[in-house]
Amino acid sequence: MELPEPIIYNIKPTKLIPNSPKPLIHYKGCFLRDGKVDPVLAYDTFKSNGWDPQWVTRYGSHQRSHYHGQAHEVMAVLSGPGAIRWGVADLDDDSDKHTYGGANEEGSLHMQANVGDVFVIPAGITHKNYNPYTASTRDATCLTGDAHYIESEDPRKLVGELPLIEFTMIGAYPTGSTWTWEEGGDHVGRYESVWNIPNPVRDPVRGDQGGINKLWRYNGRESNI
Repeated sequence: MELPEPIIYNIKPTKLIPNSPKPLIHYKGCFLRDGKVDPVLAYDTFKSNGWDPQWVTRYGSHQRSHYHGQAHEVMAVLSGPGAIRWGVADLDDDSDKHTYGGANEEGSLHMQANVGDVFVIPAGITHKNYNPYTASTRDATCLTGDAHYIESEDPRKLVGELPLIEFTMIGAYPTGSTWTWEEGGDHVGRYESVWNIPNPVRDPVRGDQGGINKLWRYNGRESNI
């Protein structure tokens, strides 16, 4: 696979969300074969670079904005398109209002998530993954178990056999890390504890050839945002 060049987004903290001094990294056109994503290639690439795939999820029309305060994350779009909103907290419990009605902090980054997109997400950057193009109002559905590991004797084979329709992504985390779900306000007053989560050894897409090795240099004393 030809290694794509990264696109970076610097997302500053808000009153409720730590976000990160490390940039969100976006790779386009990954894992494509004949115009479609090869999910096994995505799985193998992440594994070979020290990131464990733990879920494949199909997204519905809503999701709560959240972040991971104890682990970095990588997500790859297997089918789509869908939508992702980055960087801000929800300000209302009504799912229609916080997803479509603007009931969120100001300063969000919105983007369409297309097939072959990969997002390398530092701990603390909030995201909302949803499908505005579906008629379904269902919540996200994990296709592989409880989303903390792929429930199969052969996870690689299962990933290759899943039906990929609508907006589906695969997610992985650095080997040995444990992810948690946090929402706005959970780390107010202690953002540094999220920013100082150690960097993985290898970039999930480019391995030793750039990516986080060059772009994630925050050391607790200086910031690139």
